[in-house]
Amino acid sequence: MSNRIVLKGLYLKNFKGIKELDIDFENTTNIYGDNGTGKTTVFDAFAWLLFDKDSQNISKFDVQPLDKSNNIIHRIDTEVTGSLEIDGVKTVLRKILKEKWVKPKGKPESELKGVTTTYYIDDVPKKQGEYKEKINSIIPEDIFKLVTNPLYFSTNMKWQDRKKILMDIIGELTDENVIDSKKDLKPLKDLLGNKSIEELKKSINASRKKLIKDRESIQPRIDELNMAVKDDINFQQLEVKKQEIVSKINNIEEQLIDKSKINDEVFKKKDKLYGFKSKLKDIERDELRKSGSGKDKIAEELYSITGEIADIKFHVKSIESEKNNNLNLIKTLETDVKNLRKEWYEENNKSFELPEDARICPLCKRPFDDEDVEKHKQELEENFKQNKSKVLKEITRKGSNKADEIEKHKKKISENESELEGLLKKLDDFNNKKDELQSKFDNFKAVVDLNSNKEYQNTLKQIEALETELSRPIEKDSQVDILKEKKQNLQMELEHINQDLKYEEINDRTNARIKELQDKEKALAQQIADLEKQDFMCDEFIKTKVKLMESSINSKFKYVKFRFFKAQVNGGIEEDCEPLIDGVPFSTNLNSGARINAGIDIINTLSNHYEIKAPIFIDNRESTTRLIDTESQIINLVVSGMDKKLRVENSSEVEETELAG
Repeated sequence: MSNRIVLKGLYLKNFKGIKELDIDFENTTNIYGDNGTGKTTVFDAFAWLLFDKDSQNISKFDVQPLDKSNNIIHRIDTEVTGSLEIDGVKTVLRKILKEKWVKPKGKPESELKGVTTTYYIDDVPKKQGEYKEKINSIIPEDIFKLVTNPLYFSTNMKWQDRKKILMDIIGELTDENVIDSKKDLKPLKDLLGNKSIEELKKSINASRKKLIKDRESIQPRIDELNMAVKDDINFQQLEVKKQEIVSKINNIEEQLIDKSKINDEVFKKKDKLYGFKSKLKDIERDELRKSGSGKDKIAEELYSITGEIADIKFHVKSIESEKNNNLNLIKTLETDVKNLRKEWYEENNKSFELPEDARICPLCKRPFDDEDVEKHKQELEENFKQNKSKVLKEITRKGSNKADEIEKHKKKISENESELEGLLKKLDDFNNKKDELQSKFDNFKAVVDLNSNKEYQNTLKQIEALETELSRPIEKDSQVDILKEKKQNLQMELEHINQDLKYEEINDRTNARIKELQDKEKALAQQIADLEKQDFMCDEFIKTKVKLMESSINSKFKYVKFRFFKAQVNGGIEEDCEPLIDGVPFSTNLNSGARINAGIDIINTLSNHYEIKAPIFIDNRESTTRLIDTESQIINLVVSGMDKKLRVENSSEVEETELAG
């Protein structure tokens, strides 16, 4: 590839609207002319000479001259010759386009069978492949467009392609470079591993979404457990009351013993009987405690099934929400289908009408001949039909896609309903099971088998023997029956209190599970906060990388700065690659002069990067009074109403202020 290309001369013959033109170029050349006099044609000719395209990168354009009726003028050759100085060595390129006329046998006149193009380098004929290979060795086409047209980089290229070129200029900026540039980003090193920042953000958001769903499922379960807690019982007061009753029973028993004293022997026997009965009570309580474990098992099952019910209810709400979303989507899609159907009928009812201006030549403004009008009408009508068919097909395709989406969502609704039916049946089964367990728990009666307990049976026999001895007739005290009745009533009350006190243990287990769920909820909230912090760090990484890129890239330009991200309304950022001049985006209301100078600044940097300088063609040069400095050759195309024919002057003969005039 060459380092410097200078256009020394350009000869045009029968090229587009120029019959013949020979231009000698200097380092700065000014081409004046009114609109339509052929200024841009000069640039088109140079581009066609090199790459078979015009200056707008269009390959299919009319190279041959046209007559007043906009028809090609036949039997003349189209020629462009360019004299270039490439790294100080003169090279002459020439292309000649000729029509191929053949006289068929039996016909009086020749017929046009196409065109041929001949190529020359330094007057030596070349094959097309050899010619293109030579041009590519001088300057590749993609670089030519970048360094000869000030507007090409900023207006003709996608922002992704602009960014790729700028990244090539500054070299690779690794994730490690970005992290090392800011202390707060250090934790990202371990988080990234082998992932890209985009993959890490997706992973974080997916994990965060799952954790949020898990956290939202906890509160309904806590609510269910809270409902199962017996919070209307004051266990502390019950314990106090129990101690009071036990004390009263003991007091009554002492009174009963006192009343039954007849002599010391009777007292000793009753004391012994009391000991045996106490022992009997201890055995009964121990056996009762063992049998009571069945009730604890029921309580555990109740706790487990309550959690299952909470999970199913949460799942039901999720499915119902998904079903409602699908219904809303179907409604929207059906509206879209209705609108597309209306649009299809409107388009189908359109008929071709010949535009008024179709009868007039757009260049010379003269009416076409009837034959040309009819031909032009047929072409337009055919284009209308093709376009109409294309539009109808596109509407049909959209409608079909919408219909497919409707069916897809209907299928999802059917799946939702089927799943809901199963969940609701499952929920009903669980509720029935819960009611059954609650009934078992409330009506639980411990079954104690004391017949097989040898110790109990031996103690019972000893009690029976003592009671037999003590049952012998003695003087009866009327207060004994009253005390026994009081004792019996107190014992019944004590039994009820003991039943209620058992709920304290169940409440403790339930509250422990609630605390466990609350701790889990807090842990999930902390994990979510940690992920949000990581996501924020990823955004900071992107912003830092952008700043580093902008700083590095902007240092390569004198006037132009680049913006790689733009802020969105929702607070997010959208990737971009937009040139800025004094903070004003190139694609907005930037004036023509500023655009031209910005383009030259970009060309200067690109020329240094690719190590090649080529002629810069500046269209509408009159829009700016002064150009920024450049080492490339400048060819100014200046609109001048006073010049009805092209006028060429070099910089040594024309003041720059005259250009602005």
